[in-house]
Amino acid sequence: MTLTHKIFLPLWIFISSTCLTDDKVINDFNYRFTIKLPSDWETKDLKETADKDGISYSFERKDRKMVIQLLAFKLSSVKNLDDFIYNMEKDISLNIPQRSGDYEEKDFGKYDMKHALYKDNRYVESIYYFRTKLPDSPHNYVYMLRFISEKNDFNTDSENLITTISATFSSTAE
Repeated sequence: MTLTHKIFLPLWIFISSTCLTDDKVINDFNYRFTIKLPSDWETKDLKETADKDGISYSFERKDRKMVIQLLAFKLSSVKNLDDFIYNMEKDISLNIPQRSGDYEEKDFGKYDMKHALYKDNRYVESIYYFRTKLPDSPHNYVYMLRFISEKNDFNTDSENLITTISATFSSTAE
């Protein structure tokens, strides 16, 4: 193997593998969050309110076995996370099934999170609720990261995928 092959072959392999794992990074500057999705996810819909205080993203796996809904809202003060969850769970247009079990909670310093599973006869949903807690900031944010799959498609692999994707979500609010 020539010196040229020794240099360019590893470089070509690195570039090829990087292109093949073309993850999608959503970095929303206006709503101060970032999330990374594997390459087998497509953006289906993106809507923002007329007042520019809320946005809705919709993503779907190419195999159509799971969808993600990501809602983000810009607020003028810190929102009580339990109030936000209550409003989302009761919102008829979201049609969220009954919660199954207790919430898992985590504090990330500038923001915190609650997570729970929701189930009915047809769907299993894994929903993460986040809120920023920056009392001196002009804006705070609340987020709902919602993974929806049919009951038959929800398994250990899908749970691992949900855990992996949700771990990439972070609020970038300061």
